[in-house]
Amino acid sequence: MGTLTLAEQDRLLADPNPLYFRYSQIQGGNACAEHAHPWGQLSLISLGVMVVEVGGERLVAPPDYLIWVPANLPHSAFNEQTLDYTSIYVSHALAPRLPAEPQLLALTPLLRALLEDFTQRRVGHMEDEWDARQGALFIEKLARTRCQPSYLPQSRDRLLAPLLAALQAAPEDNRTLVEWARALHTTERTLARRCQKELGMSLGQWRTRLRLVKALDWLRGEMPVQEIAWRLGYASTSAFIAMFQREQGCAPQRYRQQLGQPVA
Repeated sequence: MGTLTLAEQDRLLADPNPLYFRYSQIQGGNACAEHAHPWGQLSLISLGVMVVEVGGERLVAPPDYLIWVPANLPHSAFNEQTLDYTSIYVSHALAPRLPAEPQLLALTPLLRALLEDFTQRRVGHMEDEWDARQGALFIEKLARTRCQPSYLPQSRDRLLAPLLAALQAAPEDNRTLVEWARALHTTERTLARRCQKELGMSLGQWRTRLRLVKALDWLRGEMPVQEIAWRLGYASTSAFIAMFQREQGCAPQRYRQQLGQPVA
């Protein structure tokens, strides 16, 4: 008998009660073909960025977010980095508490603490009444957390689409909102409104996220931290390190150590 696919493994599982945890390590460059789960699924990663494609949209998520995909919704996934991965299946009773559409759900300190307790004990199916209560509390709190469709949202807006494409091609571009408005023959106010409406954040916040995603990729290789900072348009290495520490929770050197890469 060959190796079972994820979908085939799912069919052999008992229903979550109310959650079921599956733990694995995924190698860098891994692509998971399109599949679906009979229950809603939350995906948790330890490092880097995971990309989930569902319904023609791309959800890009770092470790500060859970990726939520409702039951029976076909999706595929890709990750650049080797990482620890936890899949959390949610019972049909609790799943309606979460969004009806795929979303990124922000991890608050309380949510992270509840998850860490489960994962450190390697809980799978919940056979303890207190674990079941903790699982229900976790979903209740998760239902109230901030959600968004993507960590790095895109737009087809006639003003934003070329701007975002230009920044993705040249993340070191430090032009201000005023300078971009002038280049796009519009006003600063109009461009700021479009960013909030289409992206849910300011241009500066989006550019910081783009730079973090680029940095996470480059840190997998041998590029020195100083060069990464320069390529991302930071005036100093310390400014880049401060951004990375704020967004990722650790310094670039520490992140590189976690990847098993030499510190540079």
